[in-house]
Amino acid sequence: MVVVLAFLMTFLAWPGAQMQAQAQPVAPPPAATVIVEIVGEYPYVYAQPDFDSPILATLKTGTYYRVSKQKFDLGFHRIRFAKDKDGFISSSEVKITSGQAAQSVKKKPGEARSEVKKEPRKRTLKPIYVSRYQGVVFEQQNYIEDTMSNTRSDNILFFGYRLVGFNTLFTGEMSTDLAILYHSGAPAYYEKITGQPTSGQIINVQFTFDTIIPLAHDFMASYGFGPLVKYSHFQVSLKNPAGVGNDSYVLDDMNFGVLFRLGAATRIGIFGLRADVKYYIESKQYVGVNLSTLYEF
Repeated sequence: MVVVLAFLMTFLAWPGAQMQAQAQPVAPPPAATVIVEIVGEYPYVYAQPDFDSPILATLKTGTYYRVSKQKFDLGFHRIRFAKDKDGFISSSEVKITSGQAAQSVKKKPGEARSEVKKEPRKRTLKPIYVSRYQGVVFEQQNYIEDTMSNTRSDNILFFGYRLVGFNTLFTGEMSTDLAILYHSGAPAYYEKITGQPTSGQIINVQFTFDTIIPLAHDFMASYGFGPLVKYSHFQVSLKNPAGVGNDSYVLDDMNFGVLFRLGAATRIGIFGLRADVKYYIESKQYVGVNLSTLYEF
């Protein structure tokens, strides 16, 4: 008996056992709860107040539950979603019912009441870090290349299309970032060296697999790594060595490389604003900064 008691005391004193006990959700007392209607597009119940924690259940839109008045990290409420089962749900997925509606709701969790008159509800926005966006991007690059027997650089402004978020190019729990950038014209060093007008274009297609860092419901940071393809087409002219007219040349180049991206994002309603710093590695290494104005879809 002494051995058994000693074993039990040792187990209860073990840190892992204490952590496990502390991690179990506790149902909030009735006085500290409110009745809510499930209204969101992603009504997931999480094991902890964290979008990265395991999902315990998916609730049905239009049902009613009791949740804690208190909000936890990232705006979560504690919720009892089944008998003796508790978890956490984001405040963006629920709507607190009126007093009249609350009185007509049965105490049984999850039971919908068709006689409750529902008020028109506004579109519920899920957190920015699980949303997806598309829109325009403007990027300034310190463009560098080997040309005309030397390494030359110029600050070039690109504009283009950007597509970011989950379930864009791939289906599943993977956030990606696609950007297609375009610049019309040739770098200024061609005209400076040749003394003749130049023309051309640069197309940059890049893609990164992203890691999301949630900071608030409407604010996040992220970083990513991925491949890029760059194509350039320039038309330059040089004076003919005989001094009669000019000789025209076409300079085409295609390079493959990789890039690292670090950025932050916020939003106002369904419109997102993102800023990034990028480090490119292809035939040469150079950096870029961008600003994107995006629309949630």
